[in-house]
Amino acid sequence: MIKQHFIYTEARSGSNFLVDIFNQHPHLVNYGEVLGDWTKPHKLYRAITRKLPDMAYLNYIYTSRLFYYLSQFFYAYQNYKRRKPIQFKWYSQISSVGVKDFHHTLLKYGLLDFFRAHPKLYIIYLYRQNLLKQHVSLEVMRATRVVSSEMTQDGKAVAQTQSARIRVDPSEILAVLANAEKEVLEREKILCRVDSDHLLRISYEDLFASPKSQEQFRYQAFNFLGVEPIAATSRQRKLSSDNLQDLIENYGELYQALINTPFAKYLA
Repeated sequence: MIKQHFIYTEARSGSNFLVDIFNQHPHLVNYGEVLGDWTKPHKLYRAITRKLPDMAYLNYIYTSRLFYYLSQFFYAYQNYKRRKPIQFKWYSQISSVGVKDFHHTLLKYGLLDFFRAHPKLYIIYLYRQNLLKQHVSLEVMRATRVVSSEMTQDGKAVAQTQSARIRVDPSEILAVLANAEKEVLEREKILCRVDSDHLLRISYEDLFASPKSQEQFRYQAFNFLGVEPIAATSRQRKLSSDNLQDLIENYGELYQALINTPFAKYLA
């Protein structure tokens, strides 16, 4: 029986890295985001049903062979156009199929009970410990409009974001971080109901600590999904620095706003 998995995450937490690693394995398929209103499955579903995505929509994506093969042909064609290797996989060779999506997207479509309704789902919870760096990375993405290093093949996306700097409003950042911490607690409430055998936790900081840590997690994740570990290197490249002083024009103001608050821990 094919295992079903879900990469449960938030923006700027490294989920594109995981999707790329999983899709390099001959026995894994991850469709990436399918709930966002910009995604092709979402647009097609709404055009046909005139409804918002719901549990039936996600169930169809997980179980439909038609959807599976349409996605395989689509990505094969995309890779052909980009002159990348075509890795077409037959359904019979797949051990686990999955998606990735964000907590706030599940909330938007009333799908926070999806994990409870699917106790056999294997959940990879990818999160970021430093919520300030996550927020800054998201603002850099919005400023540059570069989501992934695969948006260009010549490195321009990386160069563009590495040179980008933003201003952070000190009067707003306390509320931003308070809301972010509240959402972390909301995610934990959902995950506390998940069987520990079906939950794999990994932080962005641990995952990207070193090439060795990436290798260790890769093997851990493959074992979690019941497939033989293979050597794989993600084609995703880091887009920006993790040093806040490199990214924030008014770092001094931000430092003064946070240093005497519970959020000072995020300045490290």
